[in-house]
Amino acid sequence: MTIAWDNRFSVDHSTIDAEHKTLLIIINSIEMALRHPDDKETLLYFVNLLYEMAIDHFRYEEELQTKHAYPHIDSNSEGHKHLIIELNRIIDEIRIIAKKPIIDTDDVLQLRKYVSFLANGWLLAHVIQEDLKMKGFIAGKY
Repeated sequence: MTIAWDNRFSVDHSTIDAEHKTLLIIINSIEMALRHPDDKETLLYFVNLLYEMAIDHFRYEEELQTKHAYPHIDSNSEGHKHLIIELNRIIDEIRIIAKKPIIDTDDVLQLRKYVSFLANGWLLAHVIQEDLKMKGFIAGKY
């Protein structure tokens, strides 16, 4: 299930919004890669890209928050730590499944659950619950 960006997710900061959109595109790309489960290289490429982009995004977001004395930086940073732990767990599971000689239907269903969690329970939930608090505070600040 592909998820489209919605302007309600915007924090009114062009770089942060662009990074959130990019993370969503990567998650959607993982979902699309699962339509061809035999192409493990593509799946792993997007999984690794998601990890790298998430780490870079969290670092940038926290640097920006520190620079502008954002009052909710502690809860946002804590959320990032939990997200990284969860992302590592999911990526490890995806890599285990991808090492199998054949990815069967049950594996694909499990992978789709992970992708759904990444999109809904991870990225969008964090943006809505934590990052939207930045709206207005860091708008236009670079």
